[in-house]
Amino acid sequence: MKRVLFVVPIVLLVIVNACASNGTLVAPPLGTAVGETQTASVWTATVSPTPDPNESKIVEWLNAELSSADALEQTVDAKYQVVDVSFPAVNGLVTAIRVDVRCECAMGGQCCIPERTFVVTVGSLKKRAGKILEQVPGTVNELKVVCYDHLTQVGVMSASWMDVKEYFLEQINGYQLGSRVYRSSVP
Repeated sequence: MKRVLFVVPIVLLVIVNACASNGTLVAPPLGTAVGETQTASVWTATVSPTPDPNESKIVEWLNAELSSADALEQTVDAKYQVVDVSFPAVNGLVTAIRVDVRCECAMGGQCCIPERTFVVTVGSLKKRAGKILEQVPGTVNELKVVCYDHLTQVGVMSASWMDVKEYFLEQINGYQLGSRVYRSSVP
């Protein structure tokens, strides 16, 4: 009986050693490929916006919305026209979307104020939100609406781009966005 007890641990050690051998059944290049596949499988795919936005298309979309405004508004209040959309870069990084909007008061009035221009512009952006959001690079963090009375710049209104996107998606309401809008300097 003592011999059996002495042989059993030796047999177990031989079996364990056989399982832990350094020999491999997979060739090194195949093992590397498998490892890289496993690494790639844990990466999360992200959708990235267009890296090179089509500014002229954005201008067209916004002007289409502005020109379809109520005739009464255009006759009594003002007409608005987007003259440019740009994505100014700071140190090579696009951080803002700038929308230059020309306002022309009806009946010779004095109605072209930055706040009203901002509201009209954001309303037009919201109507084309799906297309606009596809064009804006992911590095943008601010919307700047530059208001012109004919050819004279009268002010700039800005808001966080994240807030504007949340407004488009109805995650925040007009009161919330309105309380976060501020006057700023020209980019």
